[in-house]
Amino acid sequence: MATIRALEFFSGIGGLHFGFNASGVRGEVLESFDMNQQANDTYKLSFGKSPVSRGIDRLTAKDIEKYNANCWLMSPPCQPYTRGGKLLDDQDNRAKPLLHLLDQLEKMKTPPTYVFLENVKNFETSRSRTRMVTLLHKMGYVSRECLLAPYHFGVPNDRLRYFLMARLRSSFRGTTSAMATETTETDQNFDSEKEIIYTSWPMPAFVEEPAKSTKQHSFQSHELRHFLDIDQSQAKHYLLSRQLILERPNFRFGASERTKVVMISSCFTKAYGSHHVAGGGGLLQTLKMEQEEYDFGDSESIAELGLRFFSPTEVARIHVFPLKEELESEIDHESLTSESTTSKLPVEETLTSVRPFSPRLVRNLKGPFLRFPDKLTALQKYRLLGNSLNVWVVAELLRGVLFADHPGSPLPVYRQY
Repeated sequence: MATIRALEFFSGIGGLHFGFNASGVRGEVLESFDMNQQANDTYKLSFGKSPVSRGIDRLTAKDIEKYNANCWLMSPPCQPYTRGGKLLDDQDNRAKPLLHLLDQLEKMKTPPTYVFLENVKNFETSRSRTRMVTLLHKMGYVSRECLLAPYHFGVPNDRLRYFLMARLRSSFRGTTSAMATETTETDQNFDSEKEIIYTSWPMPAFVEEPAKSTKQHSFQSHELRHFLDIDQSQAKHYLLSRQLILERPNFRFGASERTKVVMISSCFTKAYGSHHVAGGGGLLQTLKMEQEEYDFGDSESIAELGLRFFSPTEVARIHVFPLKEELESEIDHESLTSESTTSKLPVEETLTSVRPFSPRLVRNLKGPFLRFPDKLTALQKYRLLGNSLNVWVVAELLRGVLFADHPGSPLPVYRQY
């Protein structure tokens, strides 16, 4: 199979890039594009290269084609489609860069073979999505759409997201390929609303031969406590103040109680960690752990539960960003440099070993790993993480669906517990 040469649009802190690396596919991210300076500073610190800060809506087809890329990775702004916004869809200025990219895609002499897009739930009902899938159909792409959350992939988090994967039909070998001959409606009869949007995993992959194993695995969520900081000495800095709770009558929260066998953490938004407590994401209960029923009308009793935010590092772990501390704690240098790394991993109950996949989320001892600039505050880190995505979900969708025909290296080890 051809080597993947990807462009990463709306790169943020590099969630798509990290997912691409973790997928094991042969290839590289050639260039990334984003306008957020704090995100770009983080990206540079993590990957050693700054994203292009030129506006995406100013790129031309010629600008894009000079990279000779065969894959687009996209995570455009979700504000035009989120339930917490005004739902302006394609009339929102923040939707313009994505729509501009679609315009350039149509103009390209050599369009990318592969397209991957992530966005918030509700995108599947948007005019922007209709424009995109209709164009992809017209240009000869085979598409797969889904609404999936990290808990489908063994991560205790309910961040439901929309994903689209598309591959040019002409890229399949021969006319007898199952994907190349997949029946589609004519352009005149194509109805985007009738397209299947998968809501469970595994799901159909892009493969040359229907009988080929696509290495898709089913997952069970593991304990949330393994995603928490081992050193809890800094946890006091993330406690909600008593005053913050008492000044909000009928204070409600989605607590993630850390002693239960399986607990799903809430979606973390960019407002997480701020005074906008409601709707920002889940909280951890650290006191009175035996209490499971709450009187939300009694703020005094709620204030006694020791509620705290997840730390930025904990949120990063739940999003499955590769962190250098995880690698150092679980893999020795000798095993990392061997061919059979994944077979030598210890089975001790630590953060990454309890997950049903190996911690080999990076390609070598030097990373890349997610690293935030020291100058960033906790609130700024929360905002960047809230605008990002789950690395492992991206990795599995790339490995198991979009690039299912690519052998990939290294492949993960899926442990059974």
